[in-house]
Amino acid sequence: MKKLLIILLLISFAGCSKSLPFNATTSFDKGEGKMKSGDFEDARKEYQLIQEKSPEKAYDAVLMLRIADTYFGEKKYSEAQVEYQAFLNYHPVHKDAAYAQYQIAMCSYRELTSIDRDPMPNQTTIREMRKLKEKYPNSSYTVEADNYISICTDRLAQYEYYVARFYYKKSSYKAAAGRYEKLLKTYPGSSVQKDALYYAALSYLELGEWDQARIKFKALAEQYADMKKTALNHLDKLQQKP
Repeated sequence: MKKLLIILLLISFAGCSKSLPFNATTSFDKGEGKMKSGDFEDARKEYQLIQEKSPEKAYDAVLMLRIADTYFGEKKYSEAQVEYQAFLNYHPVHKDAAYAQYQIAMCSYRELTSIDRDPMPNQTTIREMRKLKEKYPNSSYTVEADNYISICTDRLAQYEYYVARFYYKKSSYKAAAGRYEKLLKTYPGSSVQKDALYYAALSYLELGEWDQARIKFKALAEQYADMKKTALNHLDKLQQKP
């Protein structure tokens, strides 16, 4: 009798050990729960499990987007960018396509560091935000895209100013003047335009290029009331120059 009970128990355990049929809905719900709690890695595992167990869902739009979002949530922006682009490659006209393009741009934006570092993330953000506006002109992200384009454009101006000041402090006035001119031409109206005009004028003074110095001091006096007195003082002194 005892042996019979043991055999029955073994048979029962064996039956329990058989895996239940995979349920994609259950796994997706688990993934959604993990996403809400910020457990992005485990959420991704659930989404990827669905892709593995249900091959017909391998390129499902929602799953692809969720996987990209998990990488973004983990601040793994390079990986997220690849996944968002993969989503767009397979679903270019999906209702969330504009969101994916926006997120591609935001991956670059989130990689921004200090002004003195590589300006490439700023340039990439601008390019991807412009692509968003071009491809999805009626999306709800247009206003935000314009805002980030403005922010990154000004950061590029600040980077040029940083480089120009580096040359100026080294007394490399020709190089400094060149960078200030590039800044003023490429990024008109930037947050550093006033300072760029002033130090461009000083650079030309150091170079003995009086006419160029006059042009910059005159612009400074006309555009900025708080610098008018300083600029006019320099212009008075320049009257004595040939």
